[in-house]
Amino acid sequence: MAAPTPPETVRRPIPVIINPNARSARAGGMREVIRALSPLVELHETTGTRDASLIAEKLARAGEPLVVAAGGDGTVNEVVNGIVQAGAADRTALGVLPAGTMNVFAAELGLPSSRLDACWRIIEQGQRRRVDLWRIQDTCFVQLAGAGMDAAIIRATTWELKKRFGPLSYVIAGLGQLIRPAPLMTVQAEDRPSVEGTVVLMGNGRRYGGPFPFFPAALPGDGLLDVVVMRGHGPWEFYTMIKGMLSGHYAPDGGEKHGVTYFQTASLRIHAGNIPLPFEADGELAGMAPDLEVRRGGSLEVMALG
Repeated sequence: MAAPTPPETVRRPIPVIINPNARSARAGGMREVIRALSPLVELHETTGTRDASLIAEKLARAGEPLVVAAGGDGTVNEVVNGIVQAGAADRTALGVLPAGTMNVFAAELGLPSSRLDACWRIIEQGQRRRVDLWRIQDTCFVQLAGAGMDAAIIRATTWELKKRFGPLSYVIAGLGQLIRPAPLMTVQAEDRPSVEGTVVLMGNGRRYGGPFPFFPAALPGDGLLDVVVMRGHGPWEFYTMIKGMLSGHYAPDGGEKHGVTYFQTASLRIHAGNIPLPFEADGELAGMAPDLEVRRGGSLEVMALG
């Protein structure tokens, strides 16, 4: 008599929050591509701004151990904030299917944006990696944030530009912002002198604006935020400073070099007098305020390459 076949392990569906506007030219097909990845896919579509955050919060409150964001960095940011809002960062992990204009956080995790099937295998089988959560005002971010001109460029990058030019849209919007006067900010971090600049960029990981290793010393789980303050006032100055950062000419020692100060900290404040500053989190405009506080807000498990 043949031995009885052991029962199959029942695996629970994995909720995937999809932004149907991501890569809008292919959005309709993206749904089917994601559905075809696995019978475990449980799609949740967003219909408006902050929808991904609300859906993620509901799923996390219901006890889901894993929530997947399918979209760009903005969708990832919304899902992260939903998990945090539910108070579930210690029990709900994040998975990422990169399907947006920019997929910086996915690249930081080693996820190939051209291979969603490979990304899904990592989600199902990959190692869990804990990354720091940071807050700028009341908004969490996992990859990057910025204040001043950086956020003004994001504010000027319309959906129409993204749809037509993709990642190049940020360059186009940036050229228009560089010719405008920028407010001078004072940045105060713990245990170091204050520094002034017109751009403040903050990185939890190495990458900023795509595959570029802008913060060479950054580690997503080291409890430190990498901060770059720039004092430039024109296109050529900014080009020179950014080129220097991408070439690895700066170390996070806190000293100013050619208008750039690069340091690491666990918290900082940014002041601009009475001028409301635009600020962004993970490449999405998050608000405006004359005084900003940035601090660590715990940590989150993500599915990533080991």
